[in-house]
Amino acid sequence: MDDETTATGQPTTPRTATPRPVTPRAQARERTMRRIVELGNAQLVECGAGGLSVREIARGLGMVSSAVYRYVRSRDELLTLLIIDAYGDLADAVDGALDEASEAPRERFTALAESMVQWAIAHPERWTLLYGTPVSGYDAPAESTNADGTRVMARMLAIAADADAAADAGASAGRGEGVHVTPDVRALLDAHLEEFGVESDAMAAMRAVTAWSSLVGIISAHVFRQLGADAAAIGEQILGSQTELLADLVIGR
Repeated sequence: MDDETTATGQPTTPRTATPRPVTPRAQARERTMRRIVELGNAQLVECGAGGLSVREIARGLGMVSSAVYRYVRSRDELLTLLIIDAYGDLADAVDGALDEASEAPRERFTALAESMVQWAIAHPERWTLLYGTPVSGYDAPAESTNADGTRVMARMLAIAADADAAADAGASAGRGEGVHVTPDVRALLDAHLEEFGVESDAMAAMRAVTAWSSLVGIISAHVFRQLGADAAAIGEQILGSQTELLADLVIGR
């Protein structure tokens, strides 16, 4: 008998697993975890990552310290929760901007860059947590943070691949063609392209990685006021010009 038919030859109805109902206890835990992240982000604004305190989280929840450790066991675990939350929020902002953009690679690159800038300006403490000075004694666990932490990079790789596919023969001028990329670097880039499901070559990926890391750098220079007071006053104008230069690298003219 065919596995897809009954004994009478009629198609079977596919079996689907019945989802387990979410219990009140699970719902309560989820609400508490969301509140822990909210309180942790408030602490970031008030005292920075170095001042995070699980005891203060417990006080904000109205719990004794021993009770809150059932939800978050250490300062490092709290940091990880906040990093995942920040990466996810930043990536959601980028995805929202890309949803509003056309399919033109340059417009998509600009939308990605501008949404990163706007998010960083709106959330400087969370940007600092992601891209500022590392917190002493803490190493973010890649198995927990990579999924959300690489979403923006995946979008950048896809934009670069689309730009490369659409470029004519002369469009590569000034986009880094001829730059030496070692076999080890090519292998790493190819592995990431495969990981993100992006069809492209290593040189387009190198342009994307260079643009992304440059964006992080120029946004940080603005958020941390590293260019001085005069530049800070027109910082967003400077960022606009720098973004155009990076678009030229990735997209061409």
